[in-house]
Amino acid sequence: MPDHFAEPDTASDATALDTTALDTVADELYAVPPDEFVGARDAAVAAARERGDRDLAKAIGRLRRPTKAAWLANLLARHRSAQLDGLLSLAGGLADAQRTLDGAALRQLSSKRHQLVAAMAREAGRLAQEAGDPAAESVLRELQGILDAAMARPEIAEQVRSGRLTRTLSYTGFGPEADADAVPAPAPRPAPPEPGAAPGPAAADEGADDGAADRVRLERLRAERDRRAEALAAAEDEEAAARAKQDADEAAREEAATAREDARRRVAELTAELEAAREQERTAATAARDAETAAKASARAVGVAASRTARAQARLEELDAQLNATSRTE
Repeated sequence: MPDHFAEPDTASDATALDTTALDTVADELYAVPPDEFVGARDAAVAAARERGDRDLAKAIGRLRRPTKAAWLANLLARHRSAQLDGLLSLAGGLADAQRTLDGAALRQLSSKRHQLVAAMAREAGRLAQEAGDPAAESVLRELQGILDAAMARPEIAEQVRSGRLTRTLSYTGFGPEADADAVPAPAPRPAPPEPGAAPGPAAADEGADDGAADRVRLERLRAERDRRAEALAAAEDEEAAARAKQDADEAAREEAATAREDARRRVAELTAELEAAREQERTAATAARDAETAAKASARAVGVAASRTARAQARLEELDAQLNATSRTE
């Protein structure tokens, strides 16, 4: 399960050692895919021990294997640092918009944030593909949660920028934390009347009512702000549900497309096998007809030969009878 604002983890708590060497090893380790991390770390520990640097070996051994989503964030920090900084810089604008309760700015920045977070997740997916370790849609969604958390908490942003994130973090709120005492800026008051203009019928009471009117206006704006914040939260929840549904549908579509391609390939294989079997059947049928013809011809030849044999036998017997008769008369 993802951590929810757990304190940022450090790559190592080593102090009495060559931190430059540790940084070098850590940079190398957090660049490899998570499945290869443990083996690479163990090899680095063994190499440090062979050099006699026991403190470095212990520090390397304490480096933790990153989750797949954390590794994707590390890829962005290493290969797309400028774009990542651009995304995280939105946090300041979101905080300002929340402090001033600027609804229009909040909506605009929130939309831009969603677009950039999704774009950065897709870019991380391409980097993972290039690294030979493709990321599933569920992992890309976890990465989006990490980026949202980085925009909400400066300490998490720094951890993401370090390129050594190990845990999957998430944030369920909206943007950076807002000032609980934030109040909307009051609406501009109408310009004072020009000198010499006749005051309106209520001019005498304006000074006394200004304070009460401002309080009423402030309460009304606060109530409106709460209503809009609730509407925004509901819209974000609806958007999150829609995105989750879209991701699920996309995954189902990819699965169905794969199944369809497998079925088509199997149909092609079976069709080829069927055609081969039919060709074999045609060849066998031709051979059977030829064999039948040959058998009939052989049968006819046997009949002719048998008839000749019978006639020859009869002629021989006839001649033998004549010889016997001649021999008796003599």
